[in-house]
Amino acid sequence: MDAHHRHAAMISTRGSAGQASGASAQVTQVSSFKESMQLHAPSFLDIVPEPWWCGPSAVMTTLFPSVIFQQQVNSVSTRHIQPDGHGAFDFVWTHFGFEDDDEDMHQRRLRQANLFGPAGFVSADDGEVIELSQQAFETLPQHRTLAELGGRDVGETDHMVTETLIRGMYAYWRRVMEA
Repeated sequence: MDAHHRHAAMISTRGSAGQASGASAQVTQVSSFKESMQLHAPSFLDIVPEPWWCGPSAVMTTLFPSVIFQQQVNSVSTRHIQPDGHGAFDFVWTHFGFEDDDEDMHQRRLRQANLFGPAGFVSADDGEVIELSQQAFETLPQHRTLAELGGRDVGETDHMVTETLIRGMYAYWRRVMEA
């Protein structure tokens, strides 16, 4: 995170979980829903290292107030939140490829965009949970709701199972809005 906690980066390296220690070792103790579960189309996770790639399988960089740059496996994209009135916004996704991508890489990026894009297998679940939570919060507008994952602190962590980055961003947002 930057010094004001408004911008941040989350970095995850595939396959490093077995080497975790401390708090991150506890995170790796989470078991799969079904150990035997596997994809019928493993090509969704057909990952090819790229010249610019430094090894992580996921990097999410948030820029306050409304842009996220993400690289998840070979999928490179931005998510841009554009306010559209009270309680409404457009969530604009842009997926990137490169001019020198061969047809296999082009198809790989399109498949992976279906994992992480606006209706992606991973992202759609995230969006649905947020929508259902927001609807529940609004049923009693005079009340306040607090949802925590990992406490109330803001700071660096050695794992990604935390909301510390978003808590930091909202703390900054509150300071800016009060000014």
